[in-house]
Amino acid sequence: MAPRPNRLLTLFVAFVCVAAAAGCDIREKPAARAAVIDNLVEFELDDTVRIAQPDVAGPTLEIYEDYQCPVCLEFEQSDNNALVREMAVKGQIAIMIHPLTIFQDDMPITRENSRRALMASLCVQDPRKWLRYHDELFAHQPDELQKGGFPYEQLIQLARKAGVPVAEFTACLKSPDTAERADSLNELARYRGVVGTPTIRFKGKDLDWTASWRAAEQNSRTVRGRASRRLQLVYVAGQDRVHDEGGTAAVYSRPPAQ
Repeated sequence: MAPRPNRLLTLFVAFVCVAAAAGCDIREKPAARAAVIDNLVEFELDDTVRIAQPDVAGPTLEIYEDYQCPVCLEFEQSDNNALVREMAVKGQIAIMIHPLTIFQDDMPITRENSRRALMASLCVQDPRKWLRYHDELFAHQPDELQKGGFPYEQLIQLARKAGVPVAEFTACLKSPDTAERADSLNELARYRGVVGTPTIRFKGKDLDWTASWRAAEQNSRTVRGRASRRLQLVYVAGQDRVHDEGGTAAVYSRPPAQ
C-alpha cells in the first residue's frame, strides 16, 4: 500500500495526441466498421479486454477496475467514461480494460464479493456480450461490506439478462481454471504497479478521472483547431483509504481534495 505523497503532483499529459508531434492520427475514421461499442470488444490472451475499431492501434487508454469497488462505480457512471466510449466508437482511441480484485485477505467479505464478480466476467465467452455483462455487474454492485454480495444466483440471472448462454456460464463460474485466470489478472495488475482502483492509465501515467475530460477536449479544440486537437488530462498522485469491516483499509484511486 503506497503512502500518500506529501504534496499533490499535477502533470498535464496529452491523451489524444497531436498527429504531427506524436505520430498518431486522432481524426475520426470516415469508414468505421462498427457503430455499436459491443461489436468492438475483443478478448486478449491474458484475459484483458480490448475495445477499439479494427483499424485502430492506438493511442490506448488502460482502465484497471474492481467490480466491488464503489469508486470504480463512480467512474463507470461518469461523463468521462461515456466520452472514452464515444471516442472508441469513432475510432479515435483504443480502450484496454483490466478487471481485477484489488481487495486483499484483510477484507475477506469484500474480497470474496469481488472475486465472484471477476470470475463471472471471465465466463462470458462471447465478446459481444461482455460489455453488457460488465455494465450489469456495476449496476448491481452490492455494498462493499455486504456478506455474500454478488451471489451465484444473481450472477447467473445477470448473465441470462445479458444474453449469455447460462449452461456454459454456470459450468465456468466455479471452475478451478477460472479461479486461476482471475489470480493471473490480479498478479498482472500488481506487477504493473496498480495499488488502487480505478486506475486510469495513459502512457504510463495515472490520470485524474475526476476532472472533466470533455471540457478539456472542447477547450483544446478551440485553441488548436480541428486538425490538431488534443484532450488534456490531469495526473494526480493520490489515494483514498476506506475502512473495512475489521478496521483495516483498502486503497481506492480517488485523487485527494486540494
